[in-house]
Order: sequence, then C-alpha cells, then structure tokens
Amino acid sequence: MIVKDLIEKISEFMEYVESLPRGFILSRGQTQSFDLLPSALRLDKSKVRKYTRADAQFFLNEFRVGSHNYMKFPSDIKGDYEWMVYAQHYGIPTRLLDFTYSHVVSLMFAVEDAFTENGNNDAEVWFLNPTELNNRFANRSEILNIANGETINLDNYDGPIAFKARKLNERINAQNGLFVYFQDNNEPLNKMVEERIIKRLLIKGEYKKDILASLYSMGIGFTTLYPELQSVSKDIIMKKNILEYLRAGE
Repeated sequence: MIVKDLIEKISEFMEYVESLPRGFILSRGQTQSFDLLPSALRLDKSKVRKYTRADAQFFLNEFRVGSHNYMKFPSDIKGDYEWMVYAQHYGIPTRLLDFTYSHVVSLMFAVEDAFTENGNNDAEVWFLNPTELNNRFANRSEILNIANGETINLDNYDGPIAFKARKLNERINAQNGLFVYFQDNNEPLNKMVEERIIKRLLIKGEYKKDILASLYSMGIGFTTLYPELQSVSKDIIMKKNILEYLRAGE
C-alpha cells in the first residue's frame, strides 16, 4: 500500500488514516491552509495581534453575562475553561483550538465548502498525537481532564496542552470534540512541534466535491457536524448540489 500526504478520494483518506501511528487519535479539518492558532491569538494582515489578553477575557465575561437566557442550565458550567469550551462553539475568540476523535468528521470539515465560491481552495486535515504533545509541554503522558475534579491551571505549562471537558452542548457531543489550550503567544502549533506529534494531509480543491459526494453517500452531512434545524436546510441544498454534480459527470 502506497500512502501519500495528498489525497484525491475518500479511499485514499482511509488508507492514510490506517497508516498513521497508533497515537494519532485526534484530527482537525480546515477548508483552507491555515496555521494552527486559536482565534484569540491570530494576527491581522499587518501581522499585528487582533486581540489582547484583556480582550479575550472581556469576550468571555460578556458571553457569560449575555448567554444565560439562551441556555438550559447555565449554572452548571464551572470555571473559565468550561465557559471557553461552550463559548468557542458560538464564535467567541478564545485560546482553544478544536480537535476531534473522529477523522471522518475532520474530513467533512475540510470539504464542507466544496460547492461555495471558495470551494477550489486546497483543504487540509491535521492529525495530532495528544499524549506526545502533553509529554512535550507538560511532562504528562495523558490527555488532561478538567471534568474529573482535578484542579488544573492550564496556564502553568510551557506550550499548547490537549485537554478534555464535559460535552456541554449538542455540537461538542456530535463532533466528538476535544481541545488544545494555547499559552498567551502567537506561535502556531504546526511550527512548534515535529512530525512525531503532528502530521498534515493535503486535499486539492479540485477533488473536494468528489469527496463530499462520497461522504454524503455514507450518510454524513451538515447535521452530523451541527445537530440543529439550520443544518437540515444546508443538507437539502448540499444534496441538490451533489446530485446535479454527479449527473453532470455521467
């Protein structure tokens, strides 16, 4: 079996996944090629940081105040880290980067824009060995768990740390999510660690439609990623686009 770091179809993706060393249990799909840096730490076009540390804390505090009327059990969320996990999924800039235990979910994230005006951009899936990451920066040989009662200060470590938390909403549960917490600097994960910790798989833009069509045939769509009513509409439109694309290729 010849395994490439560039794929054209879903069968090659599965071959790549099967070839990964055992510890690469997490992944992250991106519709374009971006450095692995959380939204609160990203730079603008002038290479100036968009948000200060105070800005990120302000966003989080305001979310805590304004979100209560829209949540079933807001009092159940404990501490800043759990609030970050929750707020992350609703567009608040945080120092968290999402990963998932499901490589197929990552592939869907990578190709979900195939029928948009940006659909020809190359996509990528990053694969992460979280125990090697935590060994490197925290001298810990496991994924940290903030849900088990252990008091953990994620700012005490030397670099990005993989941790898991309670699945606080439907999106996190559906996406089988886990997070990497970054320290207060602008160094992307992919530039901090070597290949024994992180690997990149490229998907050329011209093949994204074919891969999305294959995922659709396997029952994977937007409702897989976002279990909400709006995703039903997006899946209907995606289905129409895929059927027309397949008919055009006959």
